[in-house]
Amino acid sequence: MMQPTSELYGALQAAYEHFNSSLFDGKLPQVIFTAQRQKGVMGYFSPERWVSKHGKTCHEIAINPTYVGKSALIEVFQTLVHEQCHLLQFCYGQPGRRGYHNKEWADMMEAVGLMPSTTGRPGGKKTGEKMSDYPIPGGRFLKQCDSLVSGGRFDLPWVDRFAQGCSLPVPELVQAYDLPSTSAVKLTTAVVEFFDKESFVLPEEMKDSRNKVKYSCPGCGVNVWGKPALSIKCGPCDLEFGEIN
Repeated sequence: MMQPTSELYGALQAAYEHFNSSLFDGKLPQVIFTAQRQKGVMGYFSPERWVSKHGKTCHEIAINPTYVGKSALIEVFQTLVHEQCHLLQFCYGQPGRRGYHNKEWADMMEAVGLMPSTTGRPGGKKTGEKMSDYPIPGGRFLKQCDSLVSGGRFDLPWVDRFAQGCSLPVPELVQAYDLPSTSAVKLTTAVVEFFDKESFVLPEEMKDSRNKVKYSCPGCGVNVWGKPALSIKCGPCDLEFGEIN
């Protein structure tokens, strides 16, 4: 029996546990994962967002499904570990003011094998309001990504059919990753490539869908859909179709 919720969140939980154990010495507490379509971000960390009926709080890590489908798996892992570093800092350090990625956080990122960068490339600033990152060649993050996906141990079973945007590794950086070929393909190829592409809705199809208008005959009530401002008539009733908002 298909269990989509368990399958999707189970995959995120498995990745979280793997990186928590291998990169953070198991120090991180459990979190609640959510899928949130917040524009412009692949994910975010929200401390003590949830509370149980017994008064216990729990942190949240959100992943944005809008971007995941067209992104590479390594970018999803980068987002997860990026947010795990925020969680580590919240639990054991001194987070910067709201939205600011300070030096302590940047040092935590480097320690696990991710280089913070305002540009997502070498040479960017390591601290700031909006931060990206890239894997450090030969670093711990890349090694643990390889460990997670090698031998088919990890799979992302569900993605958003309406996924937009694209987040793929910088080609010149990929060459420096020095990953086994099988892992390199699994990690750096857009997730959509491992699914049936015909299942995904292309941006132009989404636009066309939004531009369709419903028309109804006031006589027999039959409905049709078409472009805005059409002039069409119902043959049997000899009446003009009216646009339905």
